[in-house]
Amino acid sequence: MTDLLRETLNEHADGIEPPPLDLDGIVAAGNRQVSRRRALTVLGGAVATAAVAVGGAAVLRPRGQQPQPARPAPFAERRVTYALGNEIHYGQDVVSVTPHRVNAFVQTDAGFVFLDEGNNIHIADRAGVRSTGKAAWTLTADHRGSLVAWVEGFNDRCESVVYDVATSRELVRTAIGNAIPPNVSLAYSPRIVALDGTTAYFGTLKGLYRWNIATNKGELIAEVSPVAVRTVTAGRIVHQVPLEQPGTGTSLAIGTTVSATAPARFVGQQAFLSPGARYLVTEPDDAMPGIQPLWADLLMYDATTATPSHMPRDYFSTVFGQWLDDTTFTAAAGRNTSPAPVADLVVVDAATGSVRVVLEKFSTFTFGRSAPRTTAFALPTGSPIVDR
Repeated sequence: MTDLLRETLNEHADGIEPPPLDLDGIVAAGNRQVSRRRALTVLGGAVATAAVAVGGAAVLRPRGQQPQPARPAPFAERRVTYALGNEIHYGQDVVSVTPHRVNAFVQTDAGFVFLDEGNNIHIADRAGVRSTGKAAWTLTADHRGSLVAWVEGFNDRCESVVYDVATSRELVRTAIGNAIPPNVSLAYSPRIVALDGTTAYFGTLKGLYRWNIATNKGELIAEVSPVAVRTVTAGRIVHQVPLEQPGTGTSLAIGTTVSATAPARFVGQQAFLSPGARYLVTEPDDAMPGIQPLWADLLMYDATTATPSHMPRDYFSTVFGQWLDDTTFTAAAGRNTSPAPVADLVVVDAATGSVRVVLEKFSTFTFGRSAPRTTAFALPTGSPIVDR
């Protein structure tokens, strides 16, 4: 090859530019692949093997094999569930959270989220336990989906947080409504009232915010105290009457809005609506109230007719656990035995009032000696069970 020919070829080679690289397209395709992979492989599921082909990515499968449907989320089923010490009992399965002790917890489709004795937030699933590096007093979750929510406190504000357990990322973090004035002692702290599908309800210092999780935008829908609204499910809002009570009143109303003129139809402090809002369970904030008025008991209501029913009287205290479906829920029911009271884990049919014991004497029904006086067990409500 002559020098002239070599120089001519080099000039042509230097002038040829590589085809443009579509980074945005590659990232988008990768994100879609990661999303599919997470849906299919949560907690150690099979990972699809990808092969790069001209013009795109192809998934290699054995010849004749059809694409498999996405696996259900690993904890989507609602079973009889409780925590005792460093173990979460999920039906017949046991999830160890050693060395932590579960103080309160909730279930999501992607895993359990719990508070330890220091109120630090952890996530437990079949892959193990991981810390979020955050802390809160209580947790809130919906009856389905992978979201959990909590409130974090700072010197000058509180922040409402919605977190996706499946993707390990925050979807919402906002201090709206929760600025704390200097030198002010809060009577009631902000709280997450409910997660209802793609909507969150924040009980802030300024009032109740309805927050669209997908758009990360919200609106103030009622200027009430952080504890005035108890829960929201299927768009149905349970709130106290009258609204302006500073504390957690015991007269409750239900509707699609927060209304000062709504008639009181239920009694109780804590409120738990079934997934379709057909039934309402109420109970006192105090697991062991010193007096026994009507509201100092777990009560079951038809949410439409407000017809109440009671737990059997051989239990001295009953604590709500979790809705299994739109009719049945779990509860821990305390019985006086010697030398110490014990708790039975029961399944209750809200439609008939029938009670079935599924686990007898699963724990003592006693409380710690130092504040906060909590039980040895926890149920998936997101709050500890406290003797006030």
